[in-house]
Amino acid sequence: MSVVVQTQSTQTTATADEPLLSYTVSTTPSPLKASPENPQVPEEPGEIVISVARQSGTPADVEWIKVKVPAGTMAPDLATDLAKISPRISLDGWTVRLDATAKEFVFEPAASHAPVGPDNGFTLQLSDIPMSRKVGTAPVTVTERSRTGSSAFQNRPTVFNLGKFPADFYLRNFLCEPSIIPNGGDVHLTWERSANATYELLYGDVNRDVTNRTSLPLEGIKTDTTFYLRATTGDPTNPVIRILSAQVTVTRPDLDIGNLTVNGDTILNGTLTSNGPVESPTAIHDFNAGISTRYYTAECYGMLVAAAFNSNTVGSGIQFFPTLKANGVQMKTTVDPMDQGSVSLLLRKGERAEISASWRGSLAAPGGLDGSIYWIPLGIG
Repeated sequence: MSVVVQTQSTQTTATADEPLLSYTVSTTPSPLKASPENPQVPEEPGEIVISVARQSGTPADVEWIKVKVPAGTMAPDLATDLAKISPRISLDGWTVRLDATAKEFVFEPAASHAPVGPDNGFTLQLSDIPMSRKVGTAPVTVTERSRTGSSAFQNRPTVFNLGKFPADFYLRNFLCEPSIIPNGGDVHLTWERSANATYELLYGDVNRDVTNRTSLPLEGIKTDTTFYLRATTGDPTNPVIRILSAQVTVTRPDLDIGNLTVNGDTILNGTLTSNGPVESPTAIHDFNAGISTRYYTAECYGMLVAAAFNSNTVGSGIQFFPTLKANGVQMKTTVDPMDQGSVSLLLRKGERAEISASWRGSLAAPGGLDGSIYWIPLGIG
């Protein structure tokens, strides 16, 4: 199901001024249409409904809520005449009036202030808006004067940018089919649109111009993806933007995440690749001539490495063989005279490895053999 995004809410960044109430705006029609440019033709009507709620369990005291609507003939103006707008509030005991000088509709309780709790959701409605004749984006500001407890009342604004689109503009029925695919599967995106806008498809790091298309096949999707279809029209200095979205769910998706904490067991059915830092290797044994068999039990997932150096001269013919074994897997390497080598074995948590070494040559206890067994942990569990 496509989601329509036609407004943008911008709240103040200062914590002290953050609104205590939450606001959601919907319009009729959706999106709003600019009136014809011909002044002899009556304006197109529009309607704004602002849904208001208190998310916290602690009520907020509200002195008033003001809705500032820009009016005039320019692209950032929403209405031509505020006096023609019919305002309404769904709360009993509240009144609404137009402050023409400030271009604001003021909603006030009968008392000096009124509590708004989580069970007191309500709506502010502006109907019969004579829409401005210029295509563009109009900022509608909702300001509450509120407080919690015995703190001082403060003005707390929220701005919604509402687009006024050309009368013949449309963007609809943005679909992703199928909506569930296996890892690496393909999807087909389709949509309906008018010709009087530019269109972009956005997903992941992709931003693709699709102005001349109404469909697009995509291959090899490996992760859950939300696709955004963005339409832009109007004056470039004050454009209007409409965004539809569609999603695809991938079974067994590839994941690209930040930090990950796993409190249970982790089962790997494929290859483990680490591109980040691991803990420093720990030397757990040293080689020596005639080394006896030793054992090591992995405390976590990691790598056991045997690294050896044979400094005997070529004439001695000494060869050295470090060996690692675990769960029927044996890893062995040959280190020739004046040579070095290493061998590694991947261990899961709890697996026990057998560590041994042997040599071949004319000496019973050859010198010049040096090396160690290192443990490289790849995880803590």
